Amino acid sequence: MAPAAVIVLAAAVAAGVTLWPFASGRPGAAGQPGAAVGFGGRVVALTATGDLTTADPDGANVTAVSALGTVGQVASASPDGRYLSLGNGQVAIVRQGSALAPYPTKVPVSGRSTEVAWPDSFADGERDLIVLAAYSGYASAINPISVVSLATGRSLSLGSGDMAEGDPQAPGAFLSVAAPPRASAAVSQLIPDSKIELRDSGRPAVVLATAAALNHGAGQSQPLPVQLIPYPDPSGDKIAVVVEPASGSKQAGIVVLSRTGRLIGAVNGSLAVQGVPAWSPSGRTLAYVSSGSGGLALRVWTVGGATLTRSLPATGAGDDWCVWSPDGASVLCGDSASSTPSQDWAIARATGGAMASVRGPGLPIAWLP
Repeated sequence: MAPAAVIVLAAAVAAGVTLWPFASGRPGAAGQPGAAVGFGGRVVALTATGDLTTADPDGANVTAVSALGTVGQVASASPDGRYLSLGNGQVAIVRQGSALAPYPTKVPVSGRSTEVAWPDSFADGERDLIVLAAYSGYASAINPISVVSLATGRSLSLGSGDMAEGDPQAPGAFLSVAAPPRASAAVSQLIPDSKIELRDSGRPAVVLATAAALNHGAGQSQPLPVQLIPYPDPSGDKIAVVVEPASGSKQAGIVVLSRTGRLIGAVNGSLAVQGVPAWSPSGRTLAYVSSGSGGLALRVWTVGGATLTRSLPATGAGDDWCVWSPDGASVLCGDSASSTPSQDWAIARATGGAMASVRGPGLPIAWLP
């Protein structure tokens, strides 16, 4: 989870956008123009200094969003790409074009006493936000969680949990529940979890899977303390759960469940999944970066079916975050931990072909038409 709010992208406010002559906006693989041609739309990127920009998918024609000022160190898009959630308490909507402007909301997000779930902040058809009371910050495993109406600010408690991500179908969240503390000789770098639940307001909580079942699904030895991170698909029909050893081992896998807990497919932990898996707009395909079994690669997995693997360029060693083009035809990946003024992006067609390396202005957050 990370501090956030929502920000509206509206073409009608072009006055709030100014050109930013980024010297780093060079297109093409390894600086060779034309290596990433044919990718349309505009990419919203978050710079290392917490500012928003838009750029072509090849990293060229960078535009700074001056109307919003510094927005914080986190941002993510809503399932249909109409909204972004940001770290400075703003809310917004995507209209025609790719200009960005603030949009008023009644959600009380301060960035100090409360945080918005990240990266899936929105719930119930983007009517609500999932908000956590940040008593202990990101490291806490027991966070009071609420679902808050964007229109009215009304808050409904969902109890407490560790990681929480919005349910696209209802006012509620998919969340992980921390395991009871116990004495152990093993060293934990992450907070172990015991299960994944679906909690929708006004309905009984549903246990979708236990940590032991997810251990088994990801091919990990048992009993293995793990952190569980749920990522719902755009429709909320299923979730991809990253099963990450609490010891800090890189042997993280993915287990995909239906919203009722039925096992749909899995990625073995030996592939060493890193970062955040990204659902395609259709919800049929999952893109993720892995560092095991053949080296660093982008894997595009038709859930329950085949996986297409492409080696990442040498410049993509830190890539752990990907976004899909609006038509689901292409994937662009970046490095969420980069602290440089610009960073290398890796871009490719989802169905095949080599990946191109381009220089972008920051972490890619959303890919707009």
